[in-house]
Amino acid sequence: MANHVTTWIEVKSDKEEVYQHLVDMFRGSTWEDHGQTLWLYNKLYNLPADSEEYDRETYTERMGAKWCYIDEVSTDNEYFEMVTTSAWDFCDGAIMRLHEILSAIDEDVLIRFTYEDESLDPVGGGGVFRGEMEHYREDLSYLWEQEQNEDGDYADDMWEKVGDTKNELMVEACDDLMLMNEEEEDEDEE
Repeated sequence: MANHVTTWIEVKSDKEEVYQHLVDMFRGSTWEDHGQTLWLYNKLYNLPADSEEYDRETYTERMGAKWCYIDEVSTDNEYFEMVTTSAWDFCDGAIMRLHEILSAIDEDVLIRFTYEDESLDPVGGGGVFRGEMEHYREDLSYLWEQEQNEDGDYADDMWEKVGDTKNELMVEACDDLMLMNEEEEDEDEE
């Protein structure tokens, strides 16, 4: 059962306009803004800051999680990274919406992401390319007991395995997305 899920999101594009749009989206926002459940939601759906009251059903449908807020965001004219915390699952709807916004500027924009539930069930990684999302997940909750030492601390090896697994799942999903895209292009050419 998912609890709090941390998601690391990265945008990859060859077009500086994508990053400029992200800079503009987040310009003037504060850490306090980012910590509000509706701030990212309103920003993604181009709503005024005070326009929407929280409706759990609509929010969950659009964002992919019961609630979601930003822990960190870093952006400039060459990169964009964001870390979110959400409830129940990773914020797949928010990632898809961000991709939709950015693909209007660059149809080849790639959003890569990894995520982990606080219980490590699940951990995962994936990507979005040309409107298609692919992601894979694993249950690593067994590591809590397996990696606990005599003092009740968890070994660095556990966190290294979690990080490696998330990154491997992200790379595999992104590779599969690119392969599917190539196959579709080949079919279109025939």
